[in-house]
Amino acid sequence: MPYLWSVIVVLVALVGLGLAVAALLGPVKRFGVVAGVAREQLGRDAGLINARVAALKVRLAERRA
Repeated sequence: MPYLWSVIVVLVALVGLGLAVAALLGPVKRFGVVAGVAREQLGRDAGLINARVAALKVRLAERRA
């Protein structure tokens, strides 16, 4: 039964792969949370910059008038 050793090797490899995937899920989840927070912060910063540009445009329009 030489195929038995092949089956055992495949099963051991699948268990090892499962353990590796389980070990990587934690950091991937944390990275997703951090990326979401960073995306939100960048969106807020971009909104503030847009507001400042709009205020400058209003100020320049008032100054010209």
